[in-house]
Amino acid sequence: MEDPIDVSFYLGKQAAETIGNLDVPLSNGQIVSINLVEELPEDSNELISFLETENCPKKYWISVATAYAQSNKLNESLNVIKTAMGLSQFNNEDKLSFHSYLSWLYLKFVSSGINKGENLVNATEELNHVSSLDSSKGSVSVLLAKAVLYLYKDQIEPALDIFDRLLKIDNNNCFALLGKAQIILNKTKNYANALKLYQQVLILNPLMKPDPRIGIGLCFWFLKDEPMALSSWRRALELDPTNLKAKILLNLANFNINFNNSLGDKDFQLNYEKCLKKLADNYKENSNDAIILLTLASYYFSKEEYSLVEKICNKVIHSISGNSASTKLYNPSKVSRFQSNLLSQAAFWLGRVAFAKSDFMQSQKYFHEAIKLNENNLMAKLGLGQSQINRGSTEEATITYESILKTNPKCLEVNYSLGVLYSNHKSKRKQEQGISMLERYLRLAKNMGGQPSNKNEDDGSEIMNQEPVALNAFLILSKLHESKDMNQSLTYLNKAIESRKQINQDAPLEIYNNIGVFNFIKHNYEAASNIFQTASEKLKTCNDFKNENGDVLMDLRDDLNVTISFNLARSKELSNESESIEIYESLLKDCPNYFSAKLRLLFLDCVSTNKSTKEEIKQEVENLLDLNASDLEIRSFYGWFVKTFGKKVGMKPDADTNHQKDTLVEYDSHDCYALLSLANIYCIMARDIKGSSQDEKKKKYYIRAVELFTKVLSVDPHNVYGAQGLAIVYIENKESNKGLDILRKIRDSLNDISVYLNLGHVLLDLKQYSKAIENYEIALMRFANNDSKILSFLGRAWLSRGLTEKNLSYLNNALSYSEKALQNATGAKSSLRFNMAYIQFQIAEFISKLPVEQRLIDDIKKGIDNLNTAIETLNSLSSDDEKHPPYPKSELKARANLGTNTLLNRLNACLDETVESVTKSEIRLKEAKELREQETAQLLQEQEERIAKERRIEEEMAKERAKLQEQAQQWAEEARMNVIVDEDDDKLFNKESNMEEKKKRSKKSSTKGTKGKKKGKKRNVVSDSEDDAPSPSEDESEPENDSKRKGEEDDNEEDEIKTSKKRKISKLSKETIEDSDDELDDDLFNEEGDEPTGNDDELPNEDAVEEGQKENNEELPNESVEDEAQNEESQTEAQNENQSQDEQ
Repeated sequence: MEDPIDVSFYLGKQAAETIGNLDVPLSNGQIVSINLVEELPEDSNELISFLETENCPKKYWISVATAYAQSNKLNESLNVIKTAMGLSQFNNEDKLSFHSYLSWLYLKFVSSGINKGENLVNATEELNHVSSLDSSKGSVSVLLAKAVLYLYKDQIEPALDIFDRLLKIDNNNCFALLGKAQIILNKTKNYANALKLYQQVLILNPLMKPDPRIGIGLCFWFLKDEPMALSSWRRALELDPTNLKAKILLNLANFNINFNNSLGDKDFQLNYEKCLKKLADNYKENSNDAIILLTLASYYFSKEEYSLVEKICNKVIHSISGNSASTKLYNPSKVSRFQSNLLSQAAFWLGRVAFAKSDFMQSQKYFHEAIKLNENNLMAKLGLGQSQINRGSTEEATITYESILKTNPKCLEVNYSLGVLYSNHKSKRKQEQGISMLERYLRLAKNMGGQPSNKNEDDGSEIMNQEPVALNAFLILSKLHESKDMNQSLTYLNKAIESRKQINQDAPLEIYNNIGVFNFIKHNYEAASNIFQTASEKLKTCNDFKNENGDVLMDLRDDLNVTISFNLARSKELSNESESIEIYESLLKDCPNYFSAKLRLLFLDCVSTNKSTKEEIKQEVENLLDLNASDLEIRSFYGWFVKTFGKKVGMKPDADTNHQKDTLVEYDSHDCYALLSLANIYCIMARDIKGSSQDEKKKKYYIRAVELFTKVLSVDPHNVYGAQGLAIVYIENKESNKGLDILRKIRDSLNDISVYLNLGHVLLDLKQYSKAIENYEIALMRFANNDSKILSFLGRAWLSRGLTEKNLSYLNNALSYSEKALQNATGAKSSLRFNMAYIQFQIAEFISKLPVEQRLIDDIKKGIDNLNTAIETLNSLSSDDEKHPPYPKSELKARANLGTNTLLNRLNACLDETVESVTKSEIRLKEAKELREQETAQLLQEQEERIAKERRIEEEMAKERAKLQEQAQQWAEEARMNVIVDEDDDKLFNKESNMEEKKKRSKKSSTKGTKGKKKGKKRNVVSDSEDDAPSPSEDESEPENDSKRKGEEDDNEEDEIKTSKKRKISKLSKETIEDSDDELDDDLFNEEGDEPTGNDDELPNEDAVEEGQKENNEELPNESVEDEAQNEESQTEAQNENQSQDEQ
């Protein structure tokens, strides 16, 4: 491993060894070397006497003073400078330097926390004195001192102006760069720019004091690059082992790493002890450093040594402001921003001490002071909110936390505290906000895990750094969702257990108990039983229960055992009744006065076991009531027993009413069970009144029932029985819509079977059969699978729908549900058998009334079988063996006879009629099918004949087209041969004509001279234009041209051109006529045949192309004529050349 790089790397080994030596020349010429690091005397007067005796120059005095200052012996340094200033050997310029040095020395006192106010005043006076003596604008040292003084006074803008001015003079001024970097780091928080400036200083002067590596490390720390920050501070400490700032920052970083990244308790304890030892060492080096003192205050606070914490904080406050904690700390004019932050931390720890002592008023004052000193002190704001909560000022605390949330939306503590505060509000809107805040808190805690130090390593650091979640957050969320969504409430309780398992801890048993209760309410009895069993087993293995103060709670174990055991027995009543009874009896042995278990045993004895007679049960209940007359649970059970079994044990008819009234009047006027019982009694009494003569009495009973139901809802707004009773009263008074609205609201807030059953009843009365069936099916599927009563309701609903909509399939559904109800019934079945027979009768009657075309033979046969079954059922119900028939036996017998004598005969007649109708329909269908087949065969035959005829016609036409094409090709060949012969004749004729013309021109040229030449030119032009003319017009055109030449010798060239064009046009028009004659012949030829085809049309197109080519060839002479008419001289030369060529 390489050795660390020290100062010798930058200065060289020899220079590094002599860096602390001062060589002082003596008056005798010798030199004395003083080691200002190791040989510096404690008393500065020794060196002062030596320097004064030898009349040493200014620089030696300043060197000695600097050595004392660097050794933190500031008073000795001050003594050296003040002695030098009093000597007469120094001139005004030297004394000016001493005054400047004094200003820096006083600033050193300020940075060390020694009499800051007084030393700031002294530094200001020295700088003012220097400015008054210095006629120039000020030296660099003085300007830098002023800038630093402004920084201590928290006057940022003047300091920044000075630094910028110095950098304009010298952009490599390291002190100015350091000062500007510090301003950017602390004020603008632009850490990247500050880092660049610190790095620039490091490049310019690696041995700069103060060390720029301290600032570089701070920038990296705030930029979330902690490894680079630690490297920077370690490097600064390597170069200067006495650098206290580097030691403090490294120690604070180690504290942070230990708190966040410890792998276990042992690892944390070991690293924490190391950090404390380093903190003690730092304190020995400088016992007045505020950062060291505040770190010690946090340690002693964790040890609950509050008096020591107060002493430390008071010392920090006094060293910075000169005041005590009893006075106001906030005085922005006397402290810098950094000092204000330190005072804020001191006030914060004093506030925590007061909070720990439950002096919430004093803690609130300290937290207020801390916030005034530093608005960004988040911990002080959180402490203020907690103090307000403990003082009962929840509204003020809410406002405080809401203001924190605006600036720190991801703060876990703020989201959690606001969620708790909102959840305690009565307002539903606030409770919804509480749910939102707590859910956000859970998301933030889940995503707060720090990233691994090395992204390529999966060392589990991200999970390790994940913030733990407060268990109370899950419990509050579960409570808030309990009234509206029990499933969500149950989910949060399960998450609470999972969160504890993640930190290898178990959740409190109360959570397991609540999960079991929720499952029981949702009718998940097996799941509830398993949860209670788990909680019971965990209770046996639990250690002693302790409170927050560490006191053992002796009774809590027994209380939990009673509650969990009772809930376990309650959840097993349906699945394992015998075990449930054993648990109840065991509870009564341990707790003889536990009435809840006794009442459950009596209830089971009443409804299932029947071990005791009803008179014995009555006696036991009355004994319980005598012992605990005010116990509402016992009174409610007694009321239920009187209502259910009162007649059997010979009690008065109004015993139930009197008992409930006595409960409300004598014991508790808000007992919900008594109120509901009375309300139901009034409803029954109103329902039993018949006839219109007693409508007022009936209305009075209903009004009384409504009042009682309303009172129940005022006592317990979530009482579903009170709400449903109110809805039933509305429905029975023909206000079905009001009742339906109430039931729908109940359904939205409570997931209970009674809600859906009542909704089904109301919707059935309103003839909304599909919706009624839907609610019955929900009740059947969710709560009571294969319950005979609900199956009967479904059968009734399908029957009503089938009869209303006249749909046989709906009636069959009704019969199917009635059969299922009969199969799943456990008690008396006579009424269910009658229901099934009644539906079978209705199906038979429905089929008999159907039109014959809508009947099916299978349906009729099935209806006959069902009717026979129904008749047998009614006969059985009307027999003597049936003890409890649903209707009088005579009526049942009469209906059975009606089915046998009338309805069965009608069905048989319907069957015969339907069979006959079906037979006739089949015959007609067969005949229609045969007729359709014949028509289809005839159409196919006609289509085949037409296709064959069309095929023959096409074949004949194809033959004719072939003949026409062949003949057209022959004619085209003959026409091409005639064209060739005509061209040969034309050439021969033109040659003879040219010879004759030459002879004539030779005779006339000798007599006419120039004029004859001009005429000869015209004749040549005419001759050239007539070469291509057809032979019939050739003789006629020549004399005509001769006469024109004689009469128009002086005409211009345009006349000659017009003449030639006319001849050309006449020639073309003749050719066009000849072509049209050919086409006419073709048309005539085509008329002799059947029809011209597409191939016949192609032949004239070819002729047209050929004649088009001829026309293009014939247009060339006209173009040459126009050229000759434009240029007379060139035409004459061309004529002579042509003559010579012809002669050759």
